[in-house]
Amino acid sequence: MGYKQKYSEIVNLEAVNEFMTERGWQRRSCDTCGRTFFSKPSTKIDVSICGWHKCNKGHYQFCTYSKRKKMLEPVQISSKMSKYFRSVGFELITPRNIANFKGQTDLVIAGVQIFDDVIHHNQKICKDKMFVVQPCVRMQFQPHVESQEGTSTSFVNVCTENMEVNFREHLQLVDHWCTILSKLGLHMNDFIITIRTSVKDWGTGKFSALELFFSYGGLELGDATYLLIPQASRSAISISDIGFGLERIVWAINKTDSYFDTLIPWTANGTREMFDSCRTLALLILCGVQATNKGPGLQFRRFAKVISGKYYGANIYGILRYYFDYWAQFIEPSISRESAIHLARLEIERFVNLKIYKTLKLPSPRDETTETYFNRLVYTYNINIYKLRKAMQDVLPNAENQYISNS
Repeated sequence: MGYKQKYSEIVNLEAVNEFMTERGWQRRSCDTCGRTFFSKPSTKIDVSICGWHKCNKGHYQFCTYSKRKKMLEPVQISSKMSKYFRSVGFELITPRNIANFKGQTDLVIAGVQIFDDVIHHNQKICKDKMFVVQPCVRMQFQPHVESQEGTSTSFVNVCTENMEVNFREHLQLVDHWCTILSKLGLHMNDFIITIRTSVKDWGTGKFSALELFFSYGGLELGDATYLLIPQASRSAISISDIGFGLERIVWAINKTDSYFDTLIPWTANGTREMFDSCRTLALLILCGVQATNKGPGLQFRRFAKVISGKYYGANIYGILRYYFDYWAQFIEPSISRESAIHLARLEIERFVNLKIYKTLKLPSPRDETTETYFNRLVYTYNINIYKLRKAMQDVLPNAENQYISNS
């Protein structure tokens, strides 16, 4: 990155300052991290710190704001957003399949990946204004689901994606997002917008990105990023990539006690990890991902192993049905619900069968459910059923309840 790009960064930073000032935002500096951020003069937020969760120590002030009289479901909110962006000239784009066999990641992690073929395979540049409701999976969140509020491995990225726009055009797109967020009841007085530059490399060379992070009452909702991506055989491609987490917007609007309150079946009990694992596994199956030892299928296998090892005995197949229906609101299923549940069950119970097989040194399992495996052991090999049940209780949590419910 040379002088020309550094000069461009300075010009863009000045353009941000001008854009925000014209709209009544005040520029400030975070006492903790030093980042520049913007807030409204009438805000009730602590303006000595920015909206980054490490600076505000995970304090979600928005939960104390006045609540709506009637809660909104995720699909209602995404529909309102789709209607707005269509009304201002955006084309509604079909989301990508979650399995990302051609890109730089195994799974789709952001809406901007609709441009993967353009960026990495030299396809024709698309100049359409696009809005997409894109399911995503980010595996790096898995260790934090249980302990960190507002975190899940799978979520819907509602985003606008535009190629070959200049920076001032990008800021006009940011203005659209401020409008729709306000229309949804998330008023700009309750936002902090933090500015940051970062260096990225998406496999075509290093480049600088200018990012605006939107934090609502202490909750990071999304970001607006301007990219200039190097290309080997043509000029660098400019991209306006603005994306927000739909489920976080849902939490911000409904102001429930927890992020997961509207994301789990009302009558179900369990840990965040259990629900998150079932939720993401349901998305992978819905998109046609099958268990393998590499690529997208490896993530399928990892979630199935977590469910098998920790939660076999809970109503996991009922929960998987619930999440299949959730994701089917946003992406066309590649498989029927019952076929999906059967595939999930085969993989989850493959781990169960292997544990029983190794513990009792029994005939090896096939590609079959635990019920089918036990049936074969009892009627073909004359294995004592009580011995099998005892083994399940020894090696698996709540296995007795699961076996009874399947019997």
